[in-house]
Amino acid sequence: MQSAPSLPALSLLLRGAALLVVWWALTLGETSALGFGLGVTALVAWLSVRLFPPSGYRLQPLGLLSFLGYFLTRSVVAGLDVARRLLSPALPVHPGEITLTLYLPEGSPRWLLANTLSLMPGTLSALLEGDQLTLHCLDTREPVEQDVRETERQVARVFGLSLNDIGRTVR
Repeated sequence: MQSAPSLPALSLLLRGAALLVVWWALTLGETSALGFGLGVTALVAWLSVRLFPPSGYRLQPLGLLSFLGYFLTRSVVAGLDVARRLLSPALPVHPGEITLTLYLPEGSPRWLLANTLSLMPGTLSALLEGDQLTLHCLDTREPVEQDVRETERQVARVFGLSLNDIGRTVR
């Protein structure tokens, strides 16, 4: 009787398959690049599982779709804000760092939040240590913490989690 593949093995297969699809798209389906692509994607998939082991959290399709819409909308709005600031003769910025306590559980939810905030114009995740996230901000006078909490709620939905009023994660 065969047993089901372990979580790391399944994660390795899924990541490898996803990376191979990306490779195929980047090479425009060029079959002569497939051999090299198989080697590279296998190595990158293995490395990703070693560096970022599977956390056991499952993506929720509707939460992911909602998050993508949120992310795209926020990126456009924030990008326009950064452009406005940079084009203004007064350069209205007040850079600095803030450190916040995160309510998402360790692993994939926190990594997605930190990386999402780095991709949003105006913030850059500088350090993620335990439940503490230090952000470099373009303007610390803005409601950065409020934006982080909303992004945290959006990320929670991606994994089927919800954050209650006091911030603890509820499954």
